[in-house]
Amino acid sequence: MKNRKWLAAGVAWSVVASLMLVGCSGNGNGNGNGGTEGPASSPSAKPGATANADPIKLTFWGAVPVENGPQTVVDNWNKENPDIQVEYVRFVNDEAGNLKLDTALVSSQPVDMYVSYDYSLYEKRVKAGNALDVGEFTDFGVEEKMGEGAALWKVDDKYYGVPTSKGPSFVWLNKDMLDAKGLPVPTEWGLDEFREYAAKLKDDNVWGLAQSDYYFNVPINGSMLKKSLTLTNPDGTSAFDNPLTVKTLQVYTDMMFTDKSLMPHTEQITSKPALDQMFVKGETAMLFSTNQVFRTTNNMAEYPRTFKVAAAPAPRVNKDQSDYINAGGLGDVISINPRTKHPEAAQKFIKWYADSGMLPMAAGGRVPASKDFPVDEAVALMFKGVEDTYDLDSIKRVMFGDLPLGLSRLDRKTGSEQQAIYDNVFSRKLTPEEGAKELARVHNANLKTSSQ
Repeated sequence: MKNRKWLAAGVAWSVVASLMLVGCSGNGNGNGNGGTEGPASSPSAKPGATANADPIKLTFWGAVPVENGPQTVVDNWNKENPDIQVEYVRFVNDEAGNLKLDTALVSSQPVDMYVSYDYSLYEKRVKAGNALDVGEFTDFGVEEKMGEGAALWKVDDKYYGVPTSKGPSFVWLNKDMLDAKGLPVPTEWGLDEFREYAAKLKDDNVWGLAQSDYYFNVPINGSMLKKSLTLTNPDGTSAFDNPLTVKTLQVYTDMMFTDKSLMPHTEQITSKPALDQMFVKGETAMLFSTNQVFRTTNNMAEYPRTFKVAAAPAPRVNKDQSDYINAGGLGDVISINPRTKHPEAAQKFIKWYADSGMLPMAAGGRVPASKDFPVDEAVALMFKGVEDTYDLDSIKRVMFGDLPLGLSRLDRKTGSEQQAIYDNVFSRKLTPEEGAKELARVHNANLKTSSQ
């Protein structure tokens, strides 16, 4: 499961500043830690050949292991485009791997395109002059293709890369349990309805809801982000101390200690249950997570199940909030190295990748962000062989729908300090009202420090 910070957010997916680290593990989800790093084959010479006599050669650096989609992607491209040949080079998305990429960007090593998985690293590369302004290419409108959530990746009001995937947070549902209680799959709901569902679905051997502490602040941040992607008031002070924050803390506290539909926070910290396994085993009716869980729900050999899985959007604090922003923004941002000799060819590849070419990445958990992506093909690949065990209409509506997505740029220090406050609220050392004030206090202290 994810760490104990807001991370928006994917993910699982997806990132921003210090909170979103997508592409950072080397397992089947196609992220970047672990495994053998390096190119899919030997690195090519520095790009520069002419078309026809010698094809243009481009290198594309990313953190996803070659076997989890990238090699198939470049093989497909190379077959269709003999005049522009792309080679994939793997780097590990950790400190050493990102340093390797940054060094290559300013050296003689061939890097024509590369993927950034974290906003702070992306911004650093832009400021260092290592990313081309993709606004120069008029044949591909980033926001037109990817939606409003793409604006999160602007630097000085310009796009220096194309975000290609999205990682929304949402609720996985045991549809058989819902059907038994006569409950429809929600298409929109608030925390009150969320709590009601959990209470109706629980029994002596089944939790109504399971979720890691990472998701407790999803409704809080989603209420504050709105369209402005900010966590502050107009006067620059923290917006955490507000009635919606208090309500969120109160609802989760009531679910733990009054309804007993959600495992108490302290018990979860102590026992560290594998929540995705709890879900496939039928030990919880609902699971608040991201698309990363489908790798467990798809694994029928290791985790056999007989029930059908459905999906619902993350609950708003109040059902009627029209300006709510869902956690799990866009990520996997592909940039062009300004030193490439073939920027037009690189842009052609990126456009193809975003609109259709990244299809092989879907099986590893990458949810394409482009509105022009063939959704049915991606869903078919993601759930191949187990499609009959899913309510695919709800899956497509949530994972590939048009929910407004965003991610918090809350700094790492504030996130860490706020987690301790959530711990105190959900162990009943602080009331929800006191917790909201404390969340704002530490945020204001760090805002003041950062402005000095």
